[in-house]
Amino acid sequence: MKFLRNVDRLSHSLASSQARIFGSSVSLGIPSKIFIRSYMVSEQAKLIDDLKLDTAGLSEIEVMDQISQRITIKNGELYPLAIMHFIGYFYRMAAYLTGYSSRQLYQNIKPNFLYKNYETLHSLSIEEAIKEVFEITNVEVEDKYSLFKKIYKMN
Repeated sequence: MKFLRNVDRLSHSLASSQARIFGSSVSLGIPSKIFIRSYMVSEQAKLIDDLKLDTAGLSEIEVMDQISQRITIKNGELYPLAIMHFIGYFYRMAAYLTGYSSRQLYQNIKPNFLYKNYETLHSLSIEEAIKEVFEITNVEVEDKYSLFKKIYKMN
């Protein structure tokens, strides 16, 4: 499996930021599955997917405020902080390395799967964890050439 991008400073910075946002949801008592869904389908996640990082409102505090204000349900399971941190990091790195949007990742790789397999996945490098999850969940990554052919056929 080849990724569209390599792990670099930007990917690590974005993934670390998202991990902290996910972790913040635990300290605020926001049910984990509800928070993850709200975040992964949000406009803020899409802007980060598209690397439109100069857009106003994308600081960790602003994103957390915007997402948490939309969540009215306060009953539900809270994942442990370390697991939420990992899930946030995983989803952002997967989006960055594969080109899948946060929404697509959420639809194909459910948080419960990452939660249940945390011990194994956390012990791997992030690249290996992504490869493992994509293989198990039958998500395919297109290489740059395949992506080019698809775009070329559209035009």
